Amino acid sequence: MQIRMALILTIILLVVGLKAQEVASLNSEKIMLYAIATAEDECVPELAKEEAHSFTLYGANKEKLSLPMRESMKNNWGVEIARYYALFESVYVYEEQPVEGDPNVVVRIRKPRIYKSIKGIESYLRKELRKENCSLENAREQIEQILKIGIAAISEDSDWFEKELKTIKDKKEQIALYNKIVLKTI
Repeated sequence: MQIRMALILTIILLVVGLKAQEVASLNSEKIMLYAIATAEDECVPELAKEEAHSFTLYGANKEKLSLPMRESMKNNWGVEIARYYALFESVYVYEEQPVEGDPNVVVRIRKPRIYKSIKGIESYLRKELRKENCSLENAREQIEQILKIGIAAISEDSDWFEKELKTIKDKKEQIALYNKIVLKTI
């Protein structure tokens, strides 16, 4: 009984310690985003007239934007957006070794609601481009802005944003939610 209790307490302390390290490694400074949507395209909804929220984006230097890019992203969106997409994935996806000494690695995602919504919006915009429902230029501007918002949101207190994303299933409405965010670049 005592061994079982000691094992349970050890596991709890390990999990709490890992979570504390993850939280401590994140930058807690504020991030703001700017909206770029235009009403010309069907795939880019109009901005809502509600109160805008803001995040702060710390300028992505050349080192951060020199991560390996996916060829599919380069072909679909161009080099600049492929760079932001690589940075986005490097910020959200990380590998973790559950038990020290265990060769197995677990892939974890920070803020999975935001991560999944951005992946879904990117897919949605590609489909809209194939259907010719929006222009390539506006879709590129929109996905670049959403990627920047996603990168900025990682170091923000974005619980309100994640709760909103949870309630919204339609991709146009998700894009409109991203457009409510004002991005300040530092």
